Amino acid sequence: MAMQKNPSAPVSKSVTSRIGNEMRNFFFTSVKKSAPTTAELIERGFCPKNGVVDILLIFPPVTVAERYGKKTVGNSGGDLPPLGIMYIASYLREKGFGVAFMDGCALEIGPDEIADVIGERQPRCIGISATTFGFPKAVEIAKKIKSRFPGKMIVLGGAHATVAPLHPMESYDCFDLVVQGEGEITAHEILEQFVKHGHDSKGFLADRGALENIRGIVFRAGGEIIQTPERPQIADLDQLPLPARDLIPHEKYIPLPNQYRRTPLAHMVVIRGCPYSCTFCDQANTTVRASSPKRVVEEIAQMIRLHGIREISFWDDTMTYHRKWMTEFCQRMIDAKLDIVWSCYAAAYTVDPEILDLMKKAGCWNIFYGLETPDEQLSRNIEAHKKNRNREYIRQVVKWTQKAGIEVRASFMLAIPGETPEKAKEMIRFAKDIEPDYAQFSITTPFPGTKLYDEIKQGKWGRLTTEDYSEFHCWNVVFLPNGYKNKEEVWEMEREAFRSFYFRPGYIFKRILSIRSFEDIRRYWNGVVLVFNGFVFKWGLRDVENTSA
Repeated sequence: MAMQKNPSAPVSKSVTSRIGNEMRNFFFTSVKKSAPTTAELIERGFCPKNGVVDILLIFPPVTVAERYGKKTVGNSGGDLPPLGIMYIASYLREKGFGVAFMDGCALEIGPDEIADVIGERQPRCIGISATTFGFPKAVEIAKKIKSRFPGKMIVLGGAHATVAPLHPMESYDCFDLVVQGEGEITAHEILEQFVKHGHDSKGFLADRGALENIRGIVFRAGGEIIQTPERPQIADLDQLPLPARDLIPHEKYIPLPNQYRRTPLAHMVVIRGCPYSCTFCDQANTTVRASSPKRVVEEIAQMIRLHGIREISFWDDTMTYHRKWMTEFCQRMIDAKLDIVWSCYAAAYTVDPEILDLMKKAGCWNIFYGLETPDEQLSRNIEAHKKNRNREYIRQVVKWTQKAGIEVRASFMLAIPGETPEKAKEMIRFAKDIEPDYAQFSITTPFPGTKLYDEIKQGKWGRLTTEDYSEFHCWNVVFLPNGYKNKEEVWEMEREAFRSFYFRPGYIFKRILSIRSFEDIRRYWNGVVLVFNGFVFKWGLRDVENTSA
């Protein structure tokens, strides 16, 4: 377990010794251990069957600077292993197919290098998974592959394909199929039919009858774009094999400074869907399904045994949504006596002192709360009021969490529909007043397929400033509410939020007192660089010359 934080306690000799040992160990391993080469990491991602790769799964390369819309953030980390692809890879491998995986972000390779690998390895078909802001890179990769290997079948899946399945097929001819929703069973049926057609992509894609029998896809037939009925969601997640973590370049996934305490760290998603109705979220009102607590603890124990994992970062939208599930999970973690700490996402309305104390005993050290805004009318405008209730309840949840010994990451949104600069300043004051350990101030982004996007397109709340999807990453002003004059006014609120929250003498002093290891020093320093360079000054990728936009 991690050391307990007690700001009032002096640094003991044992703590000083531990810091010294960690510094020596860190520098020793940095010098003695050479990191795998890119070629070695690519090789790791290939798992052929009888010498054949039936499908190469690709996550498009998006740099850290592109993800934040700022050149100055540096190598701050934050890339996550795309677990959705990992589940598809393991499912297909279990069904007897040869699979491969390449994460362009982690490997830092572009479309030309990816195409070179395809030329060398000759996978039979290509699957690309993309978020909305990563979609332009997916298009670039698909076009490159089509130009060099016109016979390769290219299938698009991922978040953007799920929320806007018709858009890729209507706008681009480089995609042959689009998969909407969960991809495991759909990908399996596609490959099965592909095999039956002798791996002839032209013949398979011309067989309308075969394609119409596959649920959850979009395809072309005779100049027509056809969308088959949605596939039912997988009800029992325990039936899925564990994600194919052996294929990923795990050395490359560096967490953001405020998102980890110990390394090595692994990421997990054990709950799919979200019961809440926030209009800005593509997971709103989706059926919630969870792996069993028994299965989750067994997976954690396996990762400790095989990979020496010391921390888990859970990326489920609302891990605490079901009290009975969380209670059983925590009790199993306590009974297993695993040397592990973990963090998660939670909705304010789902916790109380009792469950928070149990989570702490089970190893939880950090909770991310999507608080959005303390203004009840603004909260109702985006339908987030059901999970956050009101400002006094939010204030109480932060106190309960910190009293339990769990750090709080509080996420707020700027440029919410109905917001004005004055209301934004009120939110900033509230964020400082409730004193979370960390605060995030993201800019409202209406992703295609969400209710908020549709409302704005219908003329409600304000206007979109761009439909360049590479800008839809929550750090650019792609939506300007009626209450703001221009984009620069929103960015000024962002700068003010980060400046006034993080550069308070009292806050800085508390963070210094919380240092308990060399890893804490490194984390805090990286956090200072990220906030200072990325969110305090105007420089970066942003075009702030035209502030009237």
